[in-house]
Amino acid sequence: MTYIAKTDWKQDDPVTEVDINRWEKGIADAHAVIDTMQPMIYNHETRIKALESSLANDLRDNLFSFDFASTVGLKIEAGWLDQANAQLVIK
Repeated sequence: MTYIAKTDWKQDDPVTEVDINRWEKGIADAHAVIDTMQPMIYNHETRIKALESSLANDLRDNLFSFDFASTVGLKIEAGWLDQANAQLVIK
C-alpha cells in the first residue's frame, strides 16, 4: 500500500496511535523498497567501475603527446589552445 501522508496538521491536533502506526508503516515500506533495490544499485556500481577502469584508467586525466605529422582520420570536436603551457587541449 502506498504511504499517504497527513499534510493538514493543525497546532492542537492530537497524535494518535493510528498516526504513529501510519508513520511506522511508511518507514517500513520505504526500507523494503531500499532492500529490494540495493542489489540492483550494487550491480550498477560494479558495472560503472568496470567501464571506467577499462577506459585506459579514465582517459580524461591522462596526457598524451602527438606530433600530428599525419592528421588522417583525426577529428577534433572540442578543444582549445593553452598558450601559457604551449599545448593544444582536446576534449
